[in-house]
Amino acid sequence: MRRVVITGMSVVCSLGTNHEKVFERLCNREKVVVPIDKSDDLLKSIKTSYYTPIAKIDESRFNTKLKQVKSKASGLSYYTAYAALNAIEDAEIEDVEDASVVIGCAVPLIDGIVDNYESFKEKGRISLMGVPSLMENSPASWLSVVLGSHGRSFTVSSACASGTESIGKAYEMILANKSDVVICGGCDKLRDRSWLTLKGFENLKVVSQDSDGASYPFSEERSGFLYSEGAVAMLVLEELEHALKRNARIYAEITGFGQNCDGYSILAMPEDGEYISAMLKKLVGDRKVDYYNAHGTGTKLNDIAEANVIRNVFGDCFAQPAINSTKAFVGHTIGASGAIEAIVCVDSINHNRVHGNICKTIFDDLNYTAETRDIQVERAVSASFGFGGHNAALMIERYK
Repeated sequence: MRRVVITGMSVVCSLGTNHEKVFERLCNREKVVVPIDKSDDLLKSIKTSYYTPIAKIDESRFNTKLKQVKSKASGLSYYTAYAALNAIEDAEIEDVEDASVVIGCAVPLIDGIVDNYESFKEKGRISLMGVPSLMENSPASWLSVVLGSHGRSFTVSSACASGTESIGKAYEMILANKSDVVICGGCDKLRDRSWLTLKGFENLKVVSQDSDGASYPFSEERSGFLYSEGAVAMLVLEELEHALKRNARIYAEITGFGQNCDGYSILAMPEDGEYISAMLKKLVGDRKVDYYNAHGTGTKLNDIAEANVIRNVFGDCFAQPAINSTKAFVGHTIGASGAIEAIVCVDSINHNRVHGNICKTIFDDLNYTAETRDIQVERAVSASFGFGGHNAALMIERYK
């Protein structure tokens, strides 16, 4: 039986570019928000006041390796390659020629689409790299080019479940002996100069309208998720014996992946969460889960359904694992969210800490608290649910 371990991790989000420091800030219940400049008349119709920005990166790092992608590719491909190189450096792995690449990306590269349109409208032409700048497979393809890797390379696009599914697909590839090393994770660039994606989410009434931009998952006062400019999270997954042979540091082990579809609606999830419950029950089995990183968007309908799922799968408040929602702090990063949350689960296992929450009147019978908790975390579940009924979850355990 092949086993799959995590040996490298990297994140670029509103709270920083180092996963350990991001976790520390989460445990301190910090968030970074930026006001939306509405001086342009076109933006005055936007009701949302704040968003979470993507952190600035040290562009001097990996300068030679990233020269081509920086000059020719979209910003998202550049950030993804940067984060992946960080994760590879974190894993201290040198030979990635045979590695596979699986990237979750949920939203078409909107800034490329808008930039191409504006250039064509103003100048009657677009750049030579116009088409590659909007292809959803670009981050995965560019990463393979940067690494010079020849394993499988593809993109997973399952809305907000994309990051989780990319890790799950990588896990399955290693189990099936299709690859020994997979660079995987999630990415999305949501902000463009016209704020089209934000306006689209506002039309669906899923973005927070709170006056200070706060999102309150699993609270009666919730009004939607905190909008994110974008983020990237990357992991290095290895077959256990491959990792042991090179004396790699092992962060944690992935011991399960669940995936299914509601087959219900392109937007909504059924309130009873029947198929999510079935997926999680199969994933968990009779194993004790210490920590559940919720999808936790803070939207009106989804939180009710997920709370019902938690009670159905784990029992009452006293039987439930510790629950939190990372999205309340870093915003909803869509395709990157599941990968960020998987990394948070790994750090929770390694530090025996579960970060607190931003909340008001918490739903009844839910083990969800404002305080950061110091508890023994041997096993964690990270769950993601996306538009179209895409459901996915990972089981992550302390390596033994």
